[in-house]
Amino acid sequence: CLITADHPAYNSLRKSFAQLASLYDTRMFGYELAIKSYLLQILFLLLQYSNTKFSTESDSSDKLKIVLDHIELHYAEALSVSELAKLCYFSEYHFMRFFKKHMNMTCIQYINNIRLEKAVALFEHGNTSILEVSLSVGFHNLS
Repeated sequence: CLITADHPAYNSLRKSFAQLASLYDTRMFGYELAIKSYLLQILFLLLQYSNTKFSTESDSSDKLKIVLDHIELHYAEALSVSELAKLCYFSEYHFMRFFKKHMNMTCIQYINNIRLEKAVALFEHGNTSILEVSLSVGFHNLS
C-alpha cells in the first residue's frame, strides 16, 4: 500500500509519525506508552485504508485454481511438490497440507489421477502402445 500526499490517510499518518518522533526525541516520563499508542494508531490507519486482502476462502480457491490449472497444462512433465508450492508462495509442508485439505488427496495422487485419465482417453482413441501412452502422459519411470 503506497501512501501519497493525495491519500486520505496521509495527513493523519504524517501527524502521527511527527508526534512519534517528537516523543522519542524528548523522552519525557511515560514516552514509551505514548509511542505504543501512536504506533497502534498508525497501524489502525494503515489497516483502515489498506487495499490488501487478507487470506480468505476466496484466496484459497484462487491459489488452488492456479495449481490445478498448472497441473492440467503440465501433467506430462515432471512435476514436483516444490514447484507447485512456489506457485502459491507456500512452503512444501504448508502446500501439502493445503492441497490435501482442499482436494482430499495428496497432490501426487491428484497428478497420477489426471495422468491416468489422459492415458485412458489416449487408449480409447488410438492405436498407441502402452509405453508411448505412459511416456506421453508423464509416467516417465516405468516402475
